[in-house]
Amino acid sequence: MNKSKFGLLLLLVLSLLGCTPEPYSAKVGYNNGSTSGAHWVSNMVVTTVSGGAVSFSMGAIGTYPGAASSGGRMDAPAHVEGLWVKGWDYPFESYHRISMDIPKDAEAKMKLMDNYYQNIDKDYGSMQVIVDGPRVRVFYTKNCFSKFDDCTPKQNIDPNNWVIKSPSGTTDVVKLFDGIGESSKTPFANTHFEEIDKRKKME
Repeated sequence: MNKSKFGLLLLLVLSLLGCTPEPYSAKVGYNNGSTSGAHWVSNMVVTTVSGGAVSFSMGAIGTYPGAASSGGRMDAPAHVEGLWVKGWDYPFESYHRISMDIPKDAEAKMKLMDNYYQNIDKDYGSMQVIVDGPRVRVFYTKNCFSKFDDCTPKQNIDPNNWVIKSPSGTTDVVKLFDGIGESSKTPFANTHFEEIDKRKKME
C-alpha cells in the first residue's frame, strides 16, 4: 500500500473514532393529569439533561392521562419544578409546589421502553406528569394498547422490573420520578394564588 492510500485510510479511521453518537432524545406528546380528581396546575416545568425546558402547565386537570399537547422531541428529564392546587375553584383544598431533581436513570428507563416490545416499533411516545395532591409522578410510555396492538415484551428485556402498568392499567410505562412536594392550607407567598386569595377576601 503506498503512502497516500495509507494516509487516507488513517484519516478515515481517525474520523470514525472521533465521531460521537447523537445525544438521546425521544419524540413525545405531553400529558398533564391526575388520578385523584380536580387540580389546577399553574406551573409545571421539566428541565432535561441538555438544559431544555418543557412546560406541562395545562391548568384544569382531573383525569389520567389528562390534558394533552402535541409535544415534540425531548431528552431525558433531569428536574421538575411546579406550583399547583387541589381543586378547580376557590377556595382551593390545598396548595402545593415542588422543586426536585429526577433520578439519573431516567434515560436508561426511556431507552428500555423504546426497545421493550417484540412487534411494536413506534417512533413516538408520551411523557406524562401526574399530580395527586402533593405527589408528582413522571411517566414515559410508548402507548402500546393490547386492545389494538401486540404488546408482547421481548424476553428478559427488563431485569430491573422498571416497566409497570399505567395507573389506568391500559398500557405499560416506566416511572422516571415519584416525589412529594410541599403542601400548605394557605397560598405560598409571592404566587398568583396568593393574589387570588387576597382578592377574594376583599370581595
